[in-house]
Amino acid sequence: MKRLWPYIYLSLEAAIFLCNTGLVQQKYGQTNVDWIFITISLLTMAFFPSVAVSYARTRAIIDPPRPSFSRGFVGGWWTDPWQCLLLMTASSWAWFLGSLFTLPHANQQGVMIVWWKGAIAFGLLIGGAIASKRYRGKIY
Repeated sequence: MKRLWPYIYLSLEAAIFLCNTGLVQQKYGQTNVDWIFITISLLTMAFFPSVAVSYARTRAIIDPPRPSFSRGFVGGWWTDPWQCLLLMTASSWAWFLGSLFTLPHANQQGVMIVWWKGAIAFGLLIGGAIASKRYRGKIY
């Protein structure tokens, strides 16, 4: 099963990427994304990894295992937060990079949604780096 996980994750990320390239028609409805919302999303996603790992460490008896694309989940968010953060960050980047292909045909609302997706992706990347630096010695 260890050899199968990278292919499962790759197909999941490819599906997320392709669904956001404009192959599937996107209707934004009455969304109102502005720069304040984008900034709040960026800051929230930058703080989320540290809070999630900190909370998971208070609930678990042992420190959470190191993340890897070659293994599945040991548990959920509160027993395996590093694996969940790795997959969430990879998925948010596939979501953002796929949506970049819609920019040439997007209206202003669509452009702001692409910026919002980028804020989530960058926030998780920054937050994951902060969390891994903060809990560096506590990952096995």
